[in-house]
Amino acid sequence: MKSVYASILALSLFFTSCASVNSVSLTPIPSQRSRQVKTEVSKWIFLGFSFDNDFIDPIVNNLKQQCPNGIISGVFTKDETISYLLVFKKRVVVTGFCGSSVAKNTAADKRHPTSAGEESELNEMEQ
Repeated sequence: MKSVYASILALSLFFTSCASVNSVSLTPIPSQRSRQVKTEVSKWIFLGFSFDNDFIDPIVNNLKQQCPNGIISGVFTKDETISYLLVFKKRVVVTGFCGSSVAKNTAADKRHPTSAGEESELNEMEQ
């Protein structure tokens, strides 16, 4: 009977886990949200010792592949840690919205051109 209790205790410790979100960041969400892009990377860490963050490097390329020739906005990142007794899983999830790379001219853009070329284009448009 004692071995059954010991086995149950060992299994419950083995399958016990805890999750926490360490940080969340958000950029302004665009009004045109036609296409959502998402990527996720993770790393297993033993005893909480992690010596690098290299596992995060592919995130930018993964998002660029999902949204070629576009601008990614409304970026939402989550940094999660899931712990299983002596082993931790570090997971970073990034979502955003793929938009057009061509910006629309607004009234504010017409009042404050960012380059001499834009200023001449705006002058031609006004005439």
